[in-house]
Amino acid sequence: ARDANGDLPADRAAALDAVLVGLERALTSDAGLPGRPWYRHLVYAPGFYTGYGVKTLPAVREAIEARRFEECDAGVAATAEALGRLAAQIDRATRALAPEAVAAR
Repeated sequence: ARDANGDLPADRAAALDAVLVGLERALTSDAGLPGRPWYRHLVYAPGFYTGYGVKTLPAVREAIEARRFEECDAGVAATAEALGRLAAQIDRATRALAPEAVAAR
């Protein structure tokens, strides 16, 4: 995707920057975590009972630990959707870098 000087053309760089901004945002939920709507990240967040100790996949993990299995099912679905959004953003980044390679698939 780079030109003869090794630079990314401005139009591709701008497209890639726009996609990269959305990568981390793709992993958040507007509704937030159960019981803590101010924490919106679905891959990591401070634990509910651990202070600032990080919990991975908090909507799933904390529901399992509390044996709230219906809440766990919702957490799994929300986390899966977030990972799907992340995958879509990665595909957009790939197209921004090499649109002809992606189109050939």
